[in-house]
Amino acid sequence: MSRRYSTRYTFTAKGRGSSGTEQKLTCGKWFWKLSGAVIVFATLFGLAGSFWFGWKIRSSLDALARETKTGRELQQISRLLKNEERNLFDKKRIETVAAAKLDLYPPSEKYLGAGITVRIPRP
Repeated sequence: MSRRYSTRYTFTAKGRGSSGTEQKLTCGKWFWKLSGAVIVFATLFGLAGSFWFGWKIRSSLDALARETKTGRELQQISRLLKNEERNLFDKKRIETVAAAKLDLYPPSEKYLGAGITVRIPRP
């Protein structure tokens, strides 16, 4: 069955060959020179842009790394300062420092006199 249809669909190239009917370009040499110049300029412009973008990305990543390092250092300093703040605002420390600076020590017997006991009511 396939033999019956195989001769029906054969390809023959008509009108192609070396008949001498070649088309000549009507634009001339200036068109090709201009096209070449545009292609060379576009290629150089693309390469320059690529190098510039690469340089900008690299410098931005370096700046980001520096800022990240600075941020980590500042976080560590902040953590240390918060710990120091907690220690400075401890109630027992504040009372101790205030008592030392203002001479607020509990009275002893030698300042009150012999055998006299003074009781201070606590609120």
